[in-house]
Amino acid sequence: MIRINLLGDVLASAGGRKAAASAEPAQVYGQAEGSARSSLPIAGVAVGLMFALLGVGYYLWLNQQVARAEETKVKLEAERQELEKYIRLEKTFREQKEALQKKREVMMGLKNAQSLPLYFMQEMANCIPDDVWFREVEQKANAITIKGESSSFEAINLFRLKLAEQTKWFEGVNYPTANRKGNIVEFTISFNLKNPSAEVAR
Repeated sequence: MIRINLLGDVLASAGGRKAAASAEPAQVYGQAEGSARSSLPIAGVAVGLMFALLGVGYYLWLNQQVARAEETKVKLEAERQELEKYIRLEKTFREQKEALQKKREVMMGLKNAQSLPLYFMQEMANCIPDDVWFREVEQKANAITIKGESSSFEAINLFRLKLAEQTKWFEGVNYPTANRKGNIVEFTISFNLKNPSAEVAR
């Protein structure tokens, strides 16, 4: 009597189908994992290109701003140079006006000193520098004392030198005492009139 093992064939067939079924998802998973890994470098390259484009755009914008700033600077410098000559002219005019005003004040002060000889006022006008002006002129006999102001010690020394040079009219010109107060130098200088009555008689 021959026995046929049909159950073994059935089990073997079922086992083969299960193995095939279990192997197939593993193959699909392996393919999905490989495609995900291959997409990562592409995404990195895309992000890198995006940042590179942003950097280039920012660089171009920054260069444009710098170029505009340079153009504005050049334009302003040209305008400043154009106005510089007018500023110098205005400064010169203002200085001349101030000097004339001080001269006028000096002459008015001397004019008010009626007791002083005429030649004294004339010589004073010739000796006074532009930036020296008087506050008080006092005469006692032949002695003259002048109290005034100036913008510098040099101008006061120049005034003294001019007085000392007028030996025909003045003598004994003393060195002035001077003190600075802010931007102004106050001074006092004294000297003697040389034979004022004889000079007036001439």
